[in-house]
This record gives sequence, structure tokens and C-alpha cells, in this order.
Amino acid sequence: MTTDLVHAISANLAILQNQPLSGGIVAKNLHISDNGSGELSLYGDFTITLKVLDLTTNGAPSLNNLMTFTQQVMTAKLRGGGYKGGIRTFKYNSAKNIFDKSKNWTYSIRYNFNFIVNVIQISMLNQLKGNDFVLAVVDSIGHQFTDQYGRRQSSGGLTQGEGGPATVSYNSWKKNKYIGVHEFFHTLSLDDIEDPDKKNRLMYHLGDNSGQIISDTERGDIFDFIRKYLGDITKVSQSNINLNTVNQLKTFLNNPINGFKFNKTRFR
Repeated sequence: MTTDLVHAISANLAILQNQPLSGGIVAKNLHISDNGSGELSLYGDFTITLKVLDLTTNGAPSLNNLMTFTQQVMTAKLRGGGYKGGIRTFKYNSAKNIFDKSKNWTYSIRYNFNFIVNVIQISMLNQLKGNDFVLAVVDSIGHQFTDQYGRRQSSGGLTQGEGGPATVSYNSWKKNKYIGVHEFFHTLSLDDIEDPDKKNRLMYHLGDNSGQIISDTERGDIFDFIRKYLGDITKVSQSNINLNTVNQLKTFLNNPINGFKFNKTRFR
């Protein structure tokens, strides 16, 4: 964690500029400033690409509309700044624009990130590369979970943790247009919410939402994930099995615990 900020913003700044990075991220205009009172401000322009892989048996005629809606919502939700406190890293020397690796420091980070979001459809696995972000559309998901009240709940979507592939069942996506964004924001590090006083939040997942809000804290968590992710992708080969979307997606979809039903002839 401590070296991620160095790699992402300082030492590898020239490498990151305008390069197609892991997860379909392209970063431009990255720079950093220090207010001298323990707060760093990070600036950058990012393009995020989410690839949607249709694995349904009978096709998904509403897919284009759902993708367009998802792209619009993601763009809106990522708009605005973010804030994250208690970041432990090296002390920043603003005069030299470097981090002093001999001194540890705790900062608050104010994120001033701008985003362009692209949601595009792909039809074959060979259209995925490296650590692309992917949302697989399947026929159904058999996985169930137990909520905080002890009730069993079905899953309309499922994501393999931070940075991993996401899935949605087509019928669930048609019923709830926000579920594609919800699942992809799991990829960007956000957790599910079950608190009854937060039914107006996008990440609330018990089916009786009253809104689709992303909090400033959640936005800060997403930006912090992207900051840390930038360091990983400059250091790790895309062929690394732990950061390879195709391998992750194959393992995820074929895990019987998840109960995915999909057109396996398309999955090749």
C-alpha cells in the first residue's frame, strides 16, 4: 500500500500518462499537490472501459439500452471529488516533487479525478485482454446469501471482489436497470449495504431500494481503489494469473457454488 502512491503518482508518472492500463483505464494529466498540513490533493483525467460479454442462451435484445443507461449512471456517480483520510505512505517533499522513502507519514487525500466512461459489448473471450474490466451477462445465478436478518436472498448479480469480473442475470438487469452499475462498483471496491436507514443508496441490495445514491465516502473509496490499482498495474505483468481477467472469469463462471447458467458455446 505504501509504495502504491509512489508508483502511481510520482516515480511512474511519465509511464502512466496516456497509457492503456489494467482494467481498461487510461490516465492523463496526473499530478499532486501538498497543502503543508497533512493533506495531499491528487488530480487526473481517467477513461474507464467496461466490456460487457453476452453469455445468454436466447440473446439479450434490451442489452444496448441497458449498457447505455449503465454508462450514463456510472459517469454521473463518478462526477465530483472524493476524500479519504488516514492514508499511510511516505512523506511527500513538495519542493522536489518526490516521496522520501526514509520517512513514513499519514495523509488525508483529496481526489480531484475526472472520468470518461465507456461501456462496450464484446462477443468473444479473445476480445478480453490483460486485466480488462468485464461484466458477463448470464441466464441466471443460483447463488444465495443470508442477510443480516437471517433471511435467504437470491442474487441478481455477483462480483468476484475488488478488480475482479462482475456478472448479472439478464432478467434481473431488465427488472432493475441499476444492477449493472451496482455490480461494477463492487469491482471498484464498494461493499453491499443492508442498513434499513440506507435504502436510498445504490449499494443497498435487499431489493426494496428507495434511491440510488453514492455517498461522498463511497466515492472516496472508489478513487482510493483506483489510486492503489495504478501502482499494481505498473509493476505486475498482465500475464500474471492473479490479475488476468480471462482466467478469473473462467474460474468464476465455472465455480458450481455460484450456480451460473449461461450459454457455454459462447464462452470460448
